Amino acid sequence: MNIFENNDLISQNHTISQIFDHVQEQIKIQHQEIQQIQLQRQKTNEKLQKHLEKLNQLVQRIIDQQVSQQNESKQNLSNQQYKYELKMDQDLELPCYRNRIFQIKLRLVENDKLICNANNLLVELQIWTYDKIPKKLTHNNKNQSIYKGCQQTIIKKGSGCLNRIQIKEVSSHFPRGVLQLIVLPIEDGAVIGNESKLLIKKEWIKPLIINDVSIKAKKFSDRHNPYFAKSDGTIDVVEQN
Repeated sequence: MNIFENNDLISQNHTISQIFDHVQEQIKIQHQEIQQIQLQRQKTNEKLQKHLEKLNQLVQRIIDQQVSQQNESKQNLSNQQYKYELKMDQDLELPCYRNRIFQIKLRLVENDKLICNANNLLVELQIWTYDKIPKKLTHNNKNQSIYKGCQQTIIKKGSGCLNRIQIKEVSSHFPRGVLQLIVLPIEDGAVIGNESKLLIKKEWIKPLIINDVSIKAKKFSDRHNPYFAKSDGTIDVVEQN
């Protein structure tokens, strides 16, 4: 090998070494960039997780507040003093059955005397549980309405009827295995209230509370042990299992 060939070889080796160093440097830079990206992603994920936790806490506070307000509202229904009250026009045979139609005939009374109100009173059927903090039921765990059929009616001249009520949930899924049905006025036509003209405000009327309502899945004649809710919502005969 002459001196020129030797110089060419040295030059080639030097070039390869430079390329190798350059590649190594690029790999190192890329590795650092990847680490930075991963670090940024981790920080972003941590921030998102904190935001999600705060959002969940906010949602839970709102839910707790709504449940508390509902419970306070329900307690007020029981504790408030009323001049008039809603009663059933006839006893309600229980248990009810899922998706089976039934009705609740209503009358507006004062000391059991029918009051022929001049204004229309809109009333609504609500379903409540016997949880330690009672819950108003509107939907099941599939987010489907538990009502089918009539849920509201008008009390006119002292009378009204919730026709074709259907409940799409069984009560055994809830505490005590029974539910409370509450019928309460929700709209009175925005009347100022004048008893002499029989313009009755909704705040003057005691809601109808029907206790210990059992909703069963199916009706079998040999298993049907009827019991009755009286006109004021109290139970007349306890169901025999």
